[in-house]
Parts: sequence; structure tokens; C-alpha cells
Amino acid sequence: MELDDFNRWLSERHMGGMWNMSRGPAEEVKPCIWKWDDIHTALTTAAALVPIDAVAMRTIQLKNPGLSGRMSNTLHFSVQCLMPGERTKAHRNLVSETRFVLQAPTGAEFVVDGESFPMSSGDVVTTPNWSWHDHHNGGNEPAIWLDGMDTRLVGIGKGMNERFGQDQQPIELPEGYSNRLVAHAKPSWIGWDRPTPPPHRYPWAETYAALTALREQEIEGHPCDGLQLTFTNPLTGGPTLPTYACEIQLFNPRQKAGTHRHNSTTIYHAYRGSGVTTIEGERFEWSQGDIFIVPPWTWHAHENASDTDAILYSISDWPAMKALALYREETQESR
Repeated sequence: MELDDFNRWLSERHMGGMWNMSRGPAEEVKPCIWKWDDIHTALTTAAALVPIDAVAMRTIQLKNPGLSGRMSNTLHFSVQCLMPGERTKAHRNLVSETRFVLQAPTGAEFVVDGESFPMSSGDVVTTPNWSWHDHHNGGNEPAIWLDGMDTRLVGIGKGMNERFGQDQQPIELPEGYSNRLVAHAKPSWIGWDRPTPPPHRYPWAETYAALTALREQEIEGHPCDGLQLTFTNPLTGGPTLPTYACEIQLFNPRQKAGTHRHNSTTIYHAYRGSGVTTIEGERFEWSQGDIFIVPPWTWHAHENASDTDAILYSISDWPAMKALALYREETQESR
């Protein structure tokens, strides 16, 4: 048998030899920034054109120019808007989701597993996988938040979705129940038998108080990430969720951080202030509201070039990478 005949024989049986593997250009995550003015225009236009009853949720997806229709190979941000009086339909899925509130009126709430979590700017609220959830804006202004998701990681297997038995789930638990259930003083007779933590709310007031306390003690923080906090899993004290971590970091005025790289993907939102992140020598200037992505294993450094604080919120897949014993990191000085 000649080699060409052998190759055809393999192909007919859905097989192939490594010697025939294509070496063409592959898709890869590219550094990219999405400007808030564009995002906000997209949201307001969508609110005018897309009725909430016609869709599962009204979100703007962010797509990476180096990939086909996705933001990264593991995580993504989408931006969601809920107008006054609107509700989404209750469902659950295998995707773990986190909400970072950008703006919300009194009366706006996330409902997760029968509990109401009020929205307030800067809050982080988790929706661990397979938790029933829907959203309601009972206020008189639009509610806008970031949806962080591990959709692409879940897609390694099979994504699953299930609708609730009615449009919205009843609120059966008092507000703050889940946070109290897993606080430092826990009910001794109640266990938690799921591999993911219960839903949890991290109020902005507490987050900012922690950042401020660190600065008041003149703590230098991470040489490359400044005063950085991880929103911890309330059961284990580890990363926020098994697959990814939510983090927030503060850079003092005129602070310039060191350069490092890691093989995890990190997606940032500029919550306060402005600055520059240099990725593989390319400068990405960001200001409040902007979203940008640092691809895995790319040298990058953050800088606050202004006279006011800069605060970045981010999600990163390092927990999944560490669980698989794949995580690597190095600073420029350690090379």
C-alpha cells in the first residue's frame, strides 16, 4: 500500500496520522479592550429594541478578535441590563455565574435558590452551578451588571439547562439567609452536601473597607497586582468558585506595578479611576467602565497614571488551572 492510499484508508474510517496534521494558523486569545461608551450604547439600544419577554436575558456579549464568537477559551463577561419593572425567567444551568453590579436602583434584586439578594453598586453575588436564579428590577432606574461565567470550561463536557416550573421562583428564605448560614458562627446541625458553595453576596461596603484597612496599615500588597483581594469561598476559604476566582485590586495614585505572566486567563473591569495595562509591549489605556482581557502567558503590567485611586475588578480561571496541576507563573525579574 502506498502512503497516499493509506491516508485515504485512514480518512474513510475517521482516523488520521500525525504526519498529516495541519500546521496552519490557530485561533488564540488576543489582548483586547472594550470601551464603556460602546458597551453602554449597545445596552441602551438593546433595551429599546429587544423586549425582555422575547429573550431569556438581554445581554451584550463581548467577543475576542482572535477567536470565533467567544471572549476567551474558558471564561467570559457579558453585560446585562434590566429596565424598571422587568423580570427574567427562572432557570438553572451547569455554568457557575457571578454578578458584579455596576448600577441599580432600590428594589432591584437577584433571586437565587429562593432567596432575594438586593443589588447595589460594587456588590458581587454568586450563582453557583445548578442554582435556580432569576432577576427582577422593582426600581425606577435601569439595573446594569456584569455576568461572569465559566461557560467554555463547562463546555468541555455537556452544558445543561433547566427551566423552573413557573416564570419566577418564589422567595422562601429571608434576605441574608445564605450569608448567615456560612458565616463564622455557623449552625452546628446544618451541613452543606453540594460540591459548590451556597449563593453568597459580597457587599461593596465591606470590600472597600477591607481595601482601605490594608492601605491604612501601609501594606505594600502584591508587587504586580497591588492591594488585591480574592472573594473567598464561604465554605472553604479558597477561591470564589471551584472553576474561577473573583478579585478586586486597588492601585494608589501614580502607582506602577511590576511585570509578570501566568497561564491563566484574566478579564478585567475598570470599576473606578483610569490607568494603563501594558500587554506584551502594547499599551491599553482604560477608564471607568472599560473591560479588557489579559490572555494566558502574556507579560503584563498595570499602572495608575492618575492622581486618584484606580480599582479593577476581575475574574480569573487560576483555580481550575491549579486544580489540574497546570498553573504556571513568573515575574520578569525571576527569568
